[in-house]
Amino acid sequence: MLPNAINVIRDGLLALAYPEECRVCGGTVESWDDGVACAECWNNPAFTTILTGTVCHKCGASLAPATGSPSQTLPPRICGMCSSSPYSSLRSCGIYSGALEASILSLKIAPHICPRLRSIICRTYSDHDRALGSDLVIPVPLHRLRESQRGFNQAELVAQLIAREFSVQLDDRSLKRIKPTERHRAGMDASDRARSVKGAFAVVRPRVIEGASVLLVDDLYTTGSTIGAASQALLQAGASRVNVLTIARVGDR
Repeated sequence: MLPNAINVIRDGLLALAYPEECRVCGGTVESWDDGVACAECWNNPAFTTILTGTVCHKCGASLAPATGSPSQTLPPRICGMCSSSPYSSLRSCGIYSGALEASILSLKIAPHICPRLRSIICRTYSDHDRALGSDLVIPVPLHRLRESQRGFNQAELVAQLIAREFSVQLDDRSLKRIKPTERHRAGMDASDRARSVKGAFAVVRPRVIEGASVLLVDDLYTTGSTIGAASQALLQAGASRVNVLTIARVGDR
């Protein structure tokens, strides 16, 4: 009971002294645990969609529920649109909207994952541990110039969380972004994005990667061009497989 009471007092004082405006609805964020979005926006599926239903066995895209007898064991389902993707499996916590979108945008500015988002990330990994379990967890790297400007790599924060909570070895040195790429803008199609990241990644410690299964983590999955280029570099260096975890994905099928 004591920790809960302390949290209530903490949240009350913070709300009075430093009221945080919800970056989704404009209301007041009443709990520090919720980060930059209020509890209502986190909990309202009209704003924030957490992927908990049936998903493609490979890319994690949402699928319509399978039909059949409840006692019937159905084979894994594939959406049919991810067959050429080099990774073995990909899962995202939810859709890039609402509280997830606000949290990702905030994460690019301040290196902090709020407790609610930490819980969602860990639950997604745990729920899909058979698809995501790997020997190493590697963040998608920023180019050194971009990381110097930002001061941190937001994907590395996610990788550190998975490494710490699930005892997976963190490797933030083997994969490098060797080519600065232009920021992906709205309106760029998949081919434009793929061209922008072609040859952008290199493995500088192939002995560490060879034969290992790798969990590649990033904040956002859009067209898959960045994830695909990074996965291809790891596979060419001898990784046995590449799995992917992102906080969110843009849109869904």
